[in-house]
Amino acid sequence: MDQGIEYPDSPEGRPSRFLRCLDYIFLLRPLVLVPVWTFFLLGAWHADSGSSETVGTSRFLSGIIAFSLLIGAVYIINQISDRVSDLDNNKLFFLPRAIITVKSAWVEAVFLILSAFAISIICLPGRLTLIMLVSLALGILYSVEPVRLKKRAVLDVLSNAMGIGVLNTLAGWVMVSGSISGSMILLPYPFAVASVHVLTALADIEGDRKNSLHTSGVALGPVKGVFVSIILMAVAGALAAFTENRLAFFACILSLPAFIFPLRSGSPSFSGSRMLVPAKISTLIFSVVAGFLFRLYLPFLVIVIIGTKAYYKRRFRLDYPSL
Repeated sequence: MDQGIEYPDSPEGRPSRFLRCLDYIFLLRPLVLVPVWTFFLLGAWHADSGSSETVGTSRFLSGIIAFSLLIGAVYIINQISDRVSDLDNNKLFFLPRAIITVKSAWVEAVFLILSAFAISIICLPGRLTLIMLVSLALGILYSVEPVRLKKRAVLDVLSNAMGIGVLNTLAGWVMVSGSISGSMILLPYPFAVASVHVLTALADIEGDRKNSLHTSGVALGPVKGVFVSIILMAVAGALAAFTENRLAFFACILSLPAFIFPLRSGSPSFSGSRMLVPAKISTLIFSVVAGFLFRLYLPFLVIVIIGTKAYYKRRFRLDYPSL
């Protein structure tokens, strides 16, 4: 988002009750949940390829809904902890600009967590509940003091790779297979996630440095950070070849050229939007791959993107999302 932009409540001045309700939905950051859905589906597909078990549609949907509610709550907790640095980075303005109060955000997060575990305990296998517990613990450690892994270089990347690249794909896997045998095929995904996270950390350098957050982005700087992200994606591609994960291999190979974008002028010029371009393209490529496996996923993503764009245009006069 551009620096210095003003965010009116709505074109008419005072938002309608409907728009205010939508604020609490978009506090979950639906577009950031896209990788969650994508890697859940990829994990499920890999498990299904080597499993004789069948999973009913209702149980599968219950699983992805429960996991999404939990991660949505984790994202809210992260925004609560990051509201000062988010203001400096001029992003995620629901809490920094008091559009939603911190108290209301906590209430929503707790409600989502309780709902997620209620669905899991009642409808889903215990192994998924265990993964959700670990995911919640990691999310809290990532965001909340005194640990707050987000402010610790290397550990911030590792925790994201573990959360989305490992636990997320395993959540999809255990929804289909009762055994983790063969799950080594998932090995490329945490490296791909780590690669993208480095770029998002680079996009937030200014605000993080101002708030004394020693993230991997701050520690590496734009030039080294871009090269590290390229190496991590290349490693993901190599591991995909080694594990014969053709889906991940082609997604990594197709993603890599986009990582050259910040280097077009010879060295990365510091720009948050510039750093996020390859991250967005890579996320899109992996999501399209998942969409070819689950045909309803791509139409669903189109609806999410169009709905998000319409909401931000109506609510804040913003053109979001945009490449």
